[in-house]
Amino acid sequence: MTQSAEHPLVAQAFDAKKHEELARAIENLTSEEAAFFLHKLENAIRKRKLQLTGYLVAMVTWLVTMVGALLYFGTHAGFVIWVFLIPFASVGALLYGFGRWAERIANAPPRARVATAADQPDAKPADQIAAKP
Repeated sequence: MTQSAEHPLVAQAFDAKKHEELARAIENLTSEEAAFFLHKLENAIRKRKLQLTGYLVAMVTWLVTMVGALLYFGTHAGFVIWVFLIPFASVGALLYGFGRWAERIANAPPRARVATAADQPDAKPADQIAAKP
């Protein structure tokens, strides 16, 4: 699996000590570079939110499956130690899945920008076009 390295400016956005340095660097960016930075920053934030969600889901899953394993262990006789593998296997599968999903989000290409009427100053409003005799 490839590691997604955050852009150095994006990494500085999450470090409170480097916010002033980041602000000075952003002021010097062109509009294309600023759009690239914004895309990378949005993806990094989405990735971190998804990772946090994965950790929380994994913790709840572990708690529920561990209680279920303890209940099963207490109510069944014989060799039932295997039931304690289920909570850890489910947590591992969840963390792996959320990690892959977060990496896919972090490496997503920029979305195509939709052109609006404001982008075309010579464009006529739809009302004027429909009103032609």
